[in-house]
Amino acid sequence: MAYECVVTGATGYIASELVKQLLEKGYNVKGSVRSLNNKEKIQHLINLGAAFPGKLTLHEADLLSDGSFDDIVQGTDLVFHTASPFIMRGIKDPQIDLVDPAVKGTKNVIGAAIKSKDTVRRVVLTSSTAAVVKNKKGPANGSLYTEEDWNDESSLTESPYMYSKAQAERAAWDMAKEAGLDLVTINPSLVLGPVLTSRADATSILLMKEFVENTEGSMLPRQVDVRDVARAHVLAAEVATAEGRFIVSHESTLCTKFLSDILSEHFPQYRFPAGEDTPSVRTLDNSKVRTDLGLSLRPLRETYIDMVTTLIQQGIAVPVAK
Repeated sequence: MAYECVVTGATGYIASELVKQLLEKGYNVKGSVRSLNNKEKIQHLINLGAAFPGKLTLHEADLLSDGSFDDIVQGTDLVFHTASPFIMRGIKDPQIDLVDPAVKGTKNVIGAAIKSKDTVRRVVLTSSTAAVVKNKKGPANGSLYTEEDWNDESSLTESPYMYSKAQAERAAWDMAKEAGLDLVTINPSLVLGPVLTSRADATSILLMKEFVENTEGSMLPRQVDVRDVARAHVLAAEVATAEGRFIVSHESTLCTKFLSDILSEHFPQYRFPAGEDTPSVRTLDNSKVRTDLGLSLRPLRETYIDMVTTLIQQGIAVPVAK
């Protein structure tokens, strides 16, 4: 019998890839979305569902509405909570824009799973290395960040996105431990790779779009492929011995010149920013996800090429011709 699972925020960048992989493995998937009336935003999920008849259903749920996830979660085997805002620009009110949706949404979903603890065997939460990395103090062991590290520096006024991720994950752990709920968290860095939608909603998609279109040359230094992040979620659900947190990221920082060189070689007809040539520094320890879940990360060259190819194909990015 196929497992039945819930994926919250199913239209999201990571969630869409996760839904795809779960369907390919034969899972029955319930995807939560903000509105079933926003056909443009859910069209790629409708298309996925058509490719797997009867395996995907979409349901409306509101992160900020108490009990909104209770009916969706009831009777399911697994819950993947991916829904959380990833906003790093134009934040007007960090509490309203970031912290409330992240923390209240997490509490609502974990609360729904606790109410259905008789069937829900595990919750897999999408957190972030933002909940791990500390910009000032550095890692506890003095060299590399591990799953033992917590970002306790950020606040509403300083790095509010990082603060929201740390607060949401802590809330999840507190609730899960008190209720005896089996919880595993996935902590990815900047997620890149192929896109399934024609919308540029995700910040990581916008960052690459700007780079490809020569309007901005910035990129966060720690990166990972969206397909590997989704795969980590699936493994975290399937591997019986999986527990705790999992850093899912390449270990070393990457510079934008590295990205530019790869894209310039593969897409010689386009002009890309020269990028900055900064030293690569190993800052993360990803040995736990490799050892405990058996996950191998694909090379970022493949990630970059596949992402830019789909951005162009979907009409999200229009590169500058030479």
